[in-house]
Amino acid sequence: MTPDLGAVAALIVPLIVIELVLVVAALYDLTRPGRRVKGDNKLIWALVIIFVSTIGPILYFLAGRDDGDRAA
Repeated sequence: MTPDLGAVAALIVPLIVIELVLVVAALYDLTRPGRRVKGDNKLIWALVIIFVSTIGPILYFLAGRDDGDRAA
């Protein structure tokens, strides 16, 4: 009883695409000029984004960005 390759691909391909989009979006945001991050260490955040799988980019967007006290 082997799994159907098409069914497996239908589950895995969207997850890979979501992962890549998250990583690219987080790295793009991290490298924007003037962007501040908590801890002032962009290299550490880049490593977290790249090596901590799906959770890394999500952590960056939720906790890593330092938006400061911007007035609206």
